[in-house]
Amino acid sequence: MTNVPEYFQNKELRLILFGGKGGVGKTTMAAAAAVHLARSFQNDKKVLVISTDPAHSLGDSFGIEIGDKVTEDRGSTINNQQSTIRNLYARELDAVKLGDEFKRKNEAVIKKLADRGTYFDRNDITEFFNLSLPGMDEVMAVIEIANILKEGIYDILILDTAPTGHTVRMLSLPEQMLKWIEFMDLMQQKHRFMSVHFTGKKYVKDECDFFIDKLSSDIESVKKLLSDEQTTRFVPVTIPEPMATSETKRLLSALEKNNIPVTEIIVNRVADAHECAFCASKQEDQRQPLSEIEESFSQYSLIKVPLFPNEIRGVEELKGLADYLMGISKPYESPKAVVSVEEVQAYLAIDPNLEFVLFGGKGGVGKTSLASAAALHLAQCNPDKNILVFCTDPAHSLSDSFKLTIGDKITPIHQNLQSSIFNLHYPKTNLYALEINADKLFEDFKQDFKKEIEEIFDKFLGGGVDIKFDREVMTELLTLAPPGLDEIMALDKIMDLRKEGKFDIFVLDTSPTGHLLRFLELPDMVREWLNAFFRLLLKYKGVVRLAKAAEKALAMSKNVRRIQEAFMDHNKTNFAAVTIAEAMGLLELERLVSALDNAKIHCGSIIVNMVIPQTDCNFCSSKRVEQAGYIKKIHSIFSSRTITNVPMFPHEVRGIDDLNKIGEIVFGNGK
Repeated sequence: MTNVPEYFQNKELRLILFGGKGGVGKTTMAAAAAVHLARSFQNDKKVLVISTDPAHSLGDSFGIEIGDKVTEDRGSTINNQQSTIRNLYARELDAVKLGDEFKRKNEAVIKKLADRGTYFDRNDITEFFNLSLPGMDEVMAVIEIANILKEGIYDILILDTAPTGHTVRMLSLPEQMLKWIEFMDLMQQKHRFMSVHFTGKKYVKDECDFFIDKLSSDIESVKKLLSDEQTTRFVPVTIPEPMATSETKRLLSALEKNNIPVTEIIVNRVADAHECAFCASKQEDQRQPLSEIEESFSQYSLIKVPLFPNEIRGVEELKGLADYLMGISKPYESPKAVVSVEEVQAYLAIDPNLEFVLFGGKGGVGKTSLASAAALHLAQCNPDKNILVFCTDPAHSLSDSFKLTIGDKITPIHQNLQSSIFNLHYPKTNLYALEINADKLFEDFKQDFKKEIEEIFDKFLGGGVDIKFDREVMTELLTLAPPGLDEIMALDKIMDLRKEGKFDIFVLDTSPTGHLLRFLELPDMVREWLNAFFRLLLKYKGVVRLAKAAEKALAMSKNVRRIQEAFMDHNKTNFAAVTIAEAMGLLELERLVSALDNAKIHCGSIIVNMVIPQTDCNFCSSKRVEQAGYIKKIHSIFSSRTITNVPMFPHEVRGIDDLNKIGEIVFGNGK
């Protein structure tokens, strides 16, 4: 039996965050914790569970519609025909709306700050503010959470966060936001200096100072809240698979860096012994990962949760999970189920004349494995073409998928592998992989820009005329870059490689759905920002040739347009949507396909991954019956698209041989 979670028992906790790799069960664990705590404190505490993942699935978990309903209590009561918990509320936070409201509310003050802060004219600087503030929507989400706690309407807040890469980014935003505040304060410093210099009077704070002070105070309170060991806990959720363990290590490193307290880790979907070889194989396959988890995370309390035969969805099922964690119930065992679902395998064909093949879907559905298998298949079937598989997800996992170190360099796949079919038949590899370090690309761009700005002031202002404030304001101008510019720079790198002609087909492993949808909206905004940045630099071209910064901005703007054109061209790009046969997977699939249709990106293929194979085991057959119903729905809703089923493997899919097996299932023999 597992330990009872501390967050179920510690009455001092007010903020509990759940996070981890996509698909490990973060939302389910957050919802179950909310249900349990609300039941435990029915008479004296209100509990609010909030989703900050752009691809919300909290409503899917509870089996009701939630949304960003801001009532007097700023949340929706969990109330349906079956169950009512009157002190439990939920909200799927619309962070973009919060960011837009912030900009509208403070537009006048921001423009005044910009007008005061530099010798560039008002339009030059305010254009950057109007286009975007750095990560403002995500920052406002964290500020909103801090404000809700401050108001005292709710006693306990539970957060269902985005998958690891973007959660790490969100947790680092308060620190980045303080840099942006310092940038605004630099602009205001010039006004303070000039005011005292010309009036000879003591400076009196105005609305700009109050705005900066208030924002700084909010951000500092967020930092303090997140690092408060008395009231806050972050609960990482993982599963006993090497890729999930690696990502949990990265998450814990980021949490430690940001001083966010962690005392326990949930190890979800631990296989129990059942009567079939498949279950036994799954249990044996988890033995080593579990041993590594126990060794690597020995300083934390490990809460082991078994793999349930049924999908946990709805208040009653969540109660059952919470009761299991409390040690007062056992995992539900279903009676023998009869499976009579006819499955017809449809192979997915990838046109070798395509330039881009994209894989996307809910976190944890197997996007990386399928993208890797597709790249391998394309390389084997087209030895005359060079294939590059790459990843834009901040939490890279291509290295885990291929079982070799890739990183931020173009890596030939077969050279580091000792034994595989691929090596025997294709000694001269045409398959390469790349995990793009977008943060480094952006940092290099900023450093080049700063050097050139220094040249501007040295030549334009002359000796002794330099004004400290103007120089610093312009040097920090890239602090106003819009969120997602780093991800665009990753694709910018790919477009440069495309122009060089070294690769024929690019296979992209995308971020989980929520951030992929946001990413699809980025190009227009980023192009506007880059064009504004270029126009500003162009004004001063006569003073000093801003070769690197201006030319890079212009080249990136053109590449963004090329990315849009290529992704919208059905002859160049195909998107394969990956899902699993569960309610939450289906609902997110519908949102993803709708967004792709709106973005005019061709999605001709749907892959249903992790389908339980036919066995005589009660446990497996119960799960299979549940999956069969969702597979029928997928075929009904998406009848015009190619739908391919991929069975669940008894072990984690890693390495060339496993990827070849997936390739045979998805693509046939390729002939």
